[in-house]
Amino acid sequence: MSATPLATLLPTLLPAEDLSLTLEVLASHGIVQDVDLLFSPPLPPHPCLPPDLLDRLRSLVATKLSATSTSGAYLLQQSRDRKGKQFQRFSSTLDDFDDDLDGGFDVGEVNELTGPRRSGRTAFALYVLLFHLLIHRDKRAAWLDTTSTFDPYRCLAILRDHLIPRLRAMGGSFAGADGVEPEPEKLAIEVLDRLAVSQVSKSGAALDILTAEAKAMGKPQTLDMVVIDTLDVLVGGEAVASGSAQGNANLIAFMRRLHGIARSSTNPLAVFVITTLSSPPPTHTPSSRKPAPPEPTHPAGQPPPLSSLPLPNPLKPALSPTCSYLVDLSLLFVSAEPLFGAKEGKERGFVEVVKNRRAQAGGMIGFKLENGVRLEQL
Repeated sequence: MSATPLATLLPTLLPAEDLSLTLEVLASHGIVQDVDLLFSPPLPPHPCLPPDLLDRLRSLVATKLSATSTSGAYLLQQSRDRKGKQFQRFSSTLDDFDDDLDGGFDVGEVNELTGPRRSGRTAFALYVLLFHLLIHRDKRAAWLDTTSTFDPYRCLAILRDHLIPRLRAMGGSFAGADGVEPEPEKLAIEVLDRLAVSQVSKSGAALDILTAEAKAMGKPQTLDMVVIDTLDVLVGGEAVASGSAQGNANLIAFMRRLHGIARSSTNPLAVFVITTLSSPPPTHTPSSRKPAPPEPTHPAGQPPPLSSLPLPNPLKPALSPTCSYLVDLSLLFVSAEPLFGAKEGKERGFVEVVKNRRAQAGGMIGFKLENGVRLEQL
């Protein structure tokens, strides 16, 4: 859990007041963390916890957990400041899609990669991360594995058989001071040495690991990219998706701390969180080769569909609508099979920009993913 103990939080919110007795009263009712206070049942009166004090504490904690507002003028100035400074952006390795991303991914941002299982989310994250480490030998990255599915041999195959040959074919060189080009496998292993993989199942442990990695001393490389696969496990995806108020509070608290780490003034990070949608059932009648344009309208009172593709069944957000407000960029991955059938849609998919905080949303490309290791733009 990423909730903060009240014994730690309240003294920072009201430093001039002695709340020791108040904390004891709250603890006697099982209220020891910020989310407990926000969603507690009515409490019996107590001299050390009058109703006006309880309301004030709840208001302060709610404000602390709420998403921070940002002025439109500030965002506009940020956008202008980026002009001509896109050298820091990280490529998606899909050239046309980088244009949709205004040059690629950036440090200081939290990016969501969402979609059904086997839609290409993890492969995409691996390509972004491994490509970045391959061309920046002074950088390192972290991968938080919550499902024990990280496969180092898959990473080795992506680097050795695809990324390294692709860059060399474009004229890239990895020769050392002696002018000798290293063998692809040796170079791939050197890249993987700069990737720290941790298995975690608790959100608090994940944040502790990220903080420790970011502050690690004595390493010649700088940490600037993190992948969490998957966010659902860390924040209790089922509870959040079912509309649990406490589940959403846990999600908000975790994402606020994650944003704080990503936007560190001393060591900002590009953070990718992978989330999972329920898989849409396959269609039995393959459609035409090109998707039809989406319907311009939707039933009154209903939210617009998550994807602009004419999928047989509309997709719903992975965790809850709240999650979309907690990320800077959200990419949706869908398999082509529900649109084109199992034969024509096999190993093909689409990735679509469904939210972009620093530019206009929209933009989509098709891709081909062969055997989970060869990712190419269609």
